[in-house]
Amino acid sequence: MKKTKFQRFAACLLALTMLLGSALVSVSAATGTSDASSGSSVTDKSLQEIRELLNAISYSEYVLSDVFTTTGYAKEQIVIDVLADIDTSRDGNCYIDDEKVKELTAGGNADKVNDYAHKSTLYRDADGNEIESLYTPSNGSVSWKVELSESAKYAIVIEYYAVTGKATAVERVFKINDKVPFSEARYLTLNKNWVTEPVQYQLRDGETAESAKADLESIGLTVTKDESGNLYCAIPEVWDEELVKACEDRGLRFFLTDVTNNEIRSAAVQAPVWTNYYLRDSSGYYTDNFVFALEKGTNILTLEGKNEPLAIKSIRLVPVEETPTYDEYIKNLGSVKNNANSTVRLEAEYPNATSSKTIYPTEDRSDAANSPSDVSRTVMNTLGGEKWQTAGQYVEYNFRVSGSGMYDLISHFRQNILDGMYVCRSLEIYSHNVEEGTAGYYNGAPFEEAKSLRYNYSANWNVTKLTDGSTGSDGKTRNYPIYFVGTDDNKDAYYTIRFVVTLGSMGDIVREVQEILNSVNNDYLNILRLTGANPNTYNSYGFSRVMPDTLIDMIVQSRRLDNSENKNNKNYQPGLAERLTTLAGQKSSNVGTLQRIADLLKKMGTDEEEIPTNLENLKTYIGTLGTFLSDAQTQPLLLDYILIRPADSAEKMPRGKAGFFQAIAHEVSGFFMSFVRDYNSMGSMDEDADKSIEVWLAYGRDQSQVIRNLINNDFTPNTGVAVDLKLVAAATLLPSILSGSGPDVYLGLGQADVINYAIRSALINIDDRADFAEVRDNFNDAAMLVLGIEDADQIMHYYGLPETQSFTMMFVRDDVLADLGLEVPKTWDDILAAVPVLQSQKMEIGLTTDFQIFLYQRNGELFADNGMRINLDSVVGLSSFEYMCNLFTQYSFPYTYNAANRFRTGEMPIIIGDYTAMYNQLKVFATEIEGAWEFLPMPGIKQEDGSINNVSISSIAAVVMVSGVEDKDSAWEYMKWYTGKDCQSDYTNEMVAILGPSAKHPTANKYALEDLPWTTSELAQVQAQFNNLAAVPNYPGAYIIGRYTNFAFLSAYNDKADPAESILSYVPTINKEITRKRNEFKLETLEAGETLASKRLNQATGLLDKIEKNSDYKSDYAEVIREAKAAIKDQNENGLMMAAEKLRGILRELDPNYQYVESHANDGNTNYKNSTYWKNLESLMGYDMNDLSLTNKEKKKLRKCYYYEAYDLTDEMATLLHFAAEYMEDAAAALSTY
Repeated sequence: MKKTKFQRFAACLLALTMLLGSALVSVSAATGTSDASSGSSVTDKSLQEIRELLNAISYSEYVLSDVFTTTGYAKEQIVIDVLADIDTSRDGNCYIDDEKVKELTAGGNADKVNDYAHKSTLYRDADGNEIESLYTPSNGSVSWKVELSESAKYAIVIEYYAVTGKATAVERVFKINDKVPFSEARYLTLNKNWVTEPVQYQLRDGETAESAKADLESIGLTVTKDESGNLYCAIPEVWDEELVKACEDRGLRFFLTDVTNNEIRSAAVQAPVWTNYYLRDSSGYYTDNFVFALEKGTNILTLEGKNEPLAIKSIRLVPVEETPTYDEYIKNLGSVKNNANSTVRLEAEYPNATSSKTIYPTEDRSDAANSPSDVSRTVMNTLGGEKWQTAGQYVEYNFRVSGSGMYDLISHFRQNILDGMYVCRSLEIYSHNVEEGTAGYYNGAPFEEAKSLRYNYSANWNVTKLTDGSTGSDGKTRNYPIYFVGTDDNKDAYYTIRFVVTLGSMGDIVREVQEILNSVNNDYLNILRLTGANPNTYNSYGFSRVMPDTLIDMIVQSRRLDNSENKNNKNYQPGLAERLTTLAGQKSSNVGTLQRIADLLKKMGTDEEEIPTNLENLKTYIGTLGTFLSDAQTQPLLLDYILIRPADSAEKMPRGKAGFFQAIAHEVSGFFMSFVRDYNSMGSMDEDADKSIEVWLAYGRDQSQVIRNLINNDFTPNTGVAVDLKLVAAATLLPSILSGSGPDVYLGLGQADVINYAIRSALINIDDRADFAEVRDNFNDAAMLVLGIEDADQIMHYYGLPETQSFTMMFVRDDVLADLGLEVPKTWDDILAAVPVLQSQKMEIGLTTDFQIFLYQRNGELFADNGMRINLDSVVGLSSFEYMCNLFTQYSFPYTYNAANRFRTGEMPIIIGDYTAMYNQLKVFATEIEGAWEFLPMPGIKQEDGSINNVSISSIAAVVMVSGVEDKDSAWEYMKWYTGKDCQSDYTNEMVAILGPSAKHPTANKYALEDLPWTTSELAQVQAQFNNLAAVPNYPGAYIIGRYTNFAFLSAYNDKADPAESILSYVPTINKEITRKRNEFKLETLEAGETLASKRLNQATGLLDKIEKNSDYKSDYAEVIREAKAAIKDQNENGLMMAAEKLRGILRELDPNYQYVESHANDGNTNYKNSTYWKNLESLMGYDMNDLSLTNKEKKKLRKCYYYEAYDLTDEMATLLHFAAEYMEDAAAALSTY
């Protein structure tokens, strides 16, 4: 029997069982409901909690407060015992003691222990010694009680161990006495430590593993040997001049190479180390550590988890130390000897550690001066760029010098992204085996200027010594040589230099832009509440009388942006435009932006008649200012190498870019090599490998490059399959298939197109792959539902794997709702209750015109009768469509709007939007409202049992295998790899590294979703909705539905037509088109006005009559036939199911092998072939439907009839009984859905 028929039989029994229990299961949607007590959201923050979070002062305000300015600095440190000083009496404390740990472990719940904070001895120091620490989970809070004998100001240091977990950093909220002291304390980021895996050493001609190992160890490298005899070599722990030369002499590179000598970067792995973290600003606005004013007596310090677990060894309150200036640093060195004699070249592509998995070596062939440079192959010769641009990210290198003395650190770099601006790095130095308090000892930034090292904008590569851009008394740019202790004086001395992304001297400007943006946004919102989004330019609103403070503030913010017109005033203070010009040394496009915004604010603030006509311009400029802020917060820097050499060296500075003739030779060589290089085999490790596939995608260039890198560094080396990846236009697939020149695999095909192509035999079904069931488990039911369709024999086939799964969620402005006293809505009734309050403030709610959300939240279906007709003429269909229309006609919800802009300005504090598209937009264009909004699961409809059904409709983009592929196995391997957990996780993390938090990827892989760079609270919201999705099957003719439902909506919206009457008028047309398309593809259809239930009952009646007239009919069957006919007449679902089972009982007696038909699941068992029914069916149809090796073309050639036609072409008793039973079951199942 066909595999879907037994499943349908089981489904019918389940439906009947549920029906008798007064419940209904939706088979086409992965739906769920949430508990009424908790509502449809995983957030239950009260208005008071939201107000407290939003009203927290900034750090700059905190240091000016009375409690801070009247408190003196501490003189001694206080150490908090992280285990003994826990305040176990506090509610909400997630700590459990040893007894509770034992109880959970003994009760078989050892896996639950890590849901709580608890004592741990699992984590060790660098020497492998056990360390007693406190494990804290990714959420929940832990509080400590500390007693102070006097009020004092402290810096706070946490010694932590970032437990191996996801690729994202650890995030915590810090509170003092249950309150966040300032807003920045809500966003503490503790970095993880990442190192490069040892690379497999590839033996050269004449080398043996033993000789190579001995040679490498002789120059100081660490080499390991695995069970297969392969050698693995790690990046040197400490570089020195001799080691650099030894590696160069041997041509040794710490990268694996493929068959064409292209370098392949090694994977980065987490390497947790005990780290001292000073609480500091994660946004980079402030270069110094936070200072906290703690009052005399008992203080409660709390760390609240937001992302990733953490082990804590100690917490220390330490006195604030001033970092010396460079002049003071030199003075403190005293008369140290200067015997500097080492030159150490640190190649940037060999970091000893980084703070992020995505800071890794990359190739740059733009200049011949890069080290190394080779146009004939891929050489990983740089590090950083857009992957190293977020405040707090670091790279570090270890080195030693032989002679003690003053050394220059010279960087070969390029910063060609931020036009007319510079980027900053903070230099931290950590000495090893150097006595504290002596010259050459470092434990952080060596001097104040090192916190703001500057790298200027240029289209070309440059070199620079350490500088912050300031000039000395001679008018020249100051450079900062540093003193290092050499091995000649201390054989064990070596150093770690860490370059940390910081805003540096740009921090003050960026912070002030943020403040101005907040003020201007508030001014705009104040005006909006009076005029609405579209003010009447002829109306006199009396702004100066109604809101004089708003007009004054616009003038104030104008002068903060550009105050050049007051340059001659005695108390002149330069505006941001002037300050930015001075800092950058040139006037850039960003300066012009600030000046234009300042002019507009001045015009509107000084002439109220200009406000209505310029309100839209002001909204646009708010967006422009937000974009400037977003750009200024990124600090991309690409490094080639760092050269450490004596400060008094007579050698010239290295060249930043190649000379004229060298550059010409480089470009010409690169041009000719572009015709020779085999880009498709990059990453292949087998010279004899002949496996290759062609993959197309229609994404952006950034996405294409990331996928290419993942292929080269993961897929091809591990599978031996070469991939020809091509970036194509979106509409290229169809003509390529028609011309027979399509790809083997296509990425990102929309769900509707998947079925459209599949039904025309343009795609290959994948459900016959041996591991399909295992792969399918990566996705939820809603994702797979839309990629499958029954063929003409009613066998379900799947034609793709989900790549992305998008769905809507609710975005809310917490600050606006709190200001208006509105709770976060959980139901549509809550939404409607908020409408009058918002409209009184000239605000609106943004919804989509997708009535399907309401349909599925009412437990309805878009299609009826297995896709043979539309379900919009049902009670639930009509009520859902009418409800959606009423929102726009009766409640005046806007039909068209710019969601991101209106949400940003506060005009729409509640919006239903795509969860990643909207989120990404806000992260880029609305940085000024960061922390003032959140996204939550959809509002829902309260059910009879009190629960809330808040399903969202998902849509899919899929990876498909195109007909004509020669190597199906390799194509399948690629599809599995690309949609798998690791690749999807790496892809998203790469994109976030390049584009920032605005590059969240809506992966369909449910396991990869957990590993994406969401915060714990964001992930909880996303998973709550991800696990509560519905999907609409893609049946033939589905394309027509959107067209006519939109017509019906516009009739109601524009012409005041009745929504129900309007949609009903289009139902016959929609059903007619569905029938036409099903006929085109030889699928079963219904007559106009017919339902599947009525059709099946008529067919069953005819079959029963035929059975009674059959020569094999026995009088013993009469009672069963009578019951069956009675059930048909009564259309009783229970009676139909019971009568069908009795018919099958007769069939089993008549055809003993029928049992194998019922149990067959394509498991290789062929006993079903001996069934009388199956023999007759195969004879009627011309082939075995269970033979999955048959292609559609082969079936077409053999076919005598379709399965749904076979019932009417036979007199075989077994076949008649089978179809009669099946049709009665079908009718019962259909009736249960009406």
